[in-house]
Amino acid sequence: MRMRHIIALATAVPALVIAVVMAPTPAFADTRFHADSGDNCRYGSTDGVLTARLADVVATGTLTDRPTPTDPVACRDDGFFSVATFTAFAGNRLIDQQAVRANNSTVRVGLVLGSPTAVARIDRVVIQVCRHPLVTLPPSYCGRAVEYRAPF
Repeated sequence: MRMRHIIALATAVPALVIAVVMAPTPAFADTRFHADSGDNCRYGSTDGVLTARLADVVATGTLTDRPTPTDPVACRDDGFFSVATFTAFAGNRLIDQQAVRANNSTVRVGLVLGSPTAVARIDRVVIQVCRHPLVTLPPSYCGRAVEYRAPF
């Protein structure tokens, strides 16, 4: 009788381990994000979704630097390009920082902030769009940094 229990347990444990290892990483609620360069024409702007996973955060969306080829001529080409910076924190500790660049176009944002093996869980993401001249003058400027806190 006892031998049957041991055999049943011996076959059940590997099946359970396989089920846990093969299970997909659960995703938490998605949070829409937006940040822009803060100027009158909104020359630089980024929009998309932050998806928190167990130990990292995925940012997907777009960064647009105006004017794009399909924009109306409301704002002229100002000789600047846009950079959206995504900064991830766990408490006050910087975990990861990545940036996406666009010049008179729309580019896709597809970033994984953090690491699936990280010990600290990301609890805050700060997104900021800055504009930089294609040549050295005039100086760069940035829009307001937008903070997103967990849960995302």
